[in-house]
Amino acid sequence: MMTAPGPIIGLIFLFDAILIIAVAILVLRKDPRNLLNQVVAVAMVAFGSYMLLGGLIYTLPVIPYLYLFNIFRDVAVSGAITASILGALSGIILLKGEHYVARIRVVIPFIALEIIALVLTIPNEYVDYNVATDTIGFTGTIWAGIGLFIIPVSMMVLATFCYLRTLQGIDRSHKKYRKAIALPIALILVTIGIAYYTVIAVMGFPSPTLSILGQAFYIAASAFFFYAFR
Repeated sequence: MMTAPGPIIGLIFLFDAILIIAVAILVLRKDPRNLLNQVVAVAMVAFGSYMLLGGLIYTLPVIPYLYLFNIFRDVAVSGAITASILGALSGIILLKGEHYVARIRVVIPFIALEIIALVLTIPNEYVDYNVATDTIGFTGTIWAGIGLFIIPVSMMVLATFCYLRTLQGIDRSHKKYRKAIALPIALILVTIGIAYYTVIAVMGFPSPTLSILGQAFYIAASAFFFYAFR
């Protein structure tokens, strides 16, 4: 018997991780000195680490690797939280400019939010293996839910808002508009993906098909990110 949700979903997570990190490299190579590109690239690598380690949790056999899974999970959620914070900062950079974000009073609240999210999440969320159903899941308190879901989703909403605001100053007939609109679409898809997997994880991954379908959000998001920065 394979541990649910099984190695197939794990391999898809690994594929998505490679895809996201590859897109991050392309974004950075386009203009390595551009702060927006740097922030977006690091955010994507951080999120790619979340996907990579999640893939390993689902792919590796529970025994003898169960003791490592909580370490993987801690690093993974740290990557996801960091990615959301950097995503919000990228939106502010695009909307307000690099000099605005360089102000300490602007950056400090985001650093504080990340620390709060990590403190709420890491001690209160862990990998749970149900021997009876042979299922890998994640158990956490309401504090972990705030740190791993509420704060990151709020950051993604802020980022999406900022990206949408920038569209107001772009001529819709211009090619740049099509690329600019791809960014909020990508962020919305990532947010939906996070919410989707949060729900089915709470449900104990009731169906492998449901787990696989959720990856469509992340793959589509990567495609939109690639289009926006190519």
